[in-house]
Amino acid sequence: MADTIREKIVKNLKTTLEGITTANGYNNEVGSVQRWDKRGNETAQQNITIVIYPGPETKLPQPNPLFSCRLPLMLEVWVIQDEDDTLSTDERLNSILGDIEKALMVDIKRGGNAEDTDINGNEQFLTIEGQPNAGLTVDIEVKYRHKQTDPEQIG
Repeated sequence: MADTIREKIVKNLKTTLEGITTANGYNNEVGSVQRWDKRGNETAQQNITIVIYPGPETKLPQPNPLFSCRLPLMLEVWVIQDEDDTLSTDERLNSILGDIEKALMVDIKRGGNAEDTDINGNEQFLTIEGQPNAGLTVDIEVKYRHKQTDPEQIG
């Protein structure tokens, strides 16, 4: 079974985010990148966990014979901050956000499957002082095309 173009894009996104390590030149180590799973995602096991959530995709049936697609995705970034961390939570989240933005922009074409990747914004989670987890969401949108008769084929 071949993957749809959409599936190839999301797989590329997951691989890209898994590459956020200090060995690859980033400031942080992402411990886990997960796809959304209705059975639940494990966010409390790693210092940095990213869960990828798809949003409501739109498709415009043009130029014929293609669909022009806009796929919004939300990256939910969970952070467990060690007590010995000298950075404030805000500084830690800004550092992680910088790494995510840097990684996403390395290949805006998502391995040749997309036309563009846009970062639309971010928002920190509301947390209670002393809570073990903090985090933020990053909203992105990937623009791509596929044949109207076959979502596995780029136009």
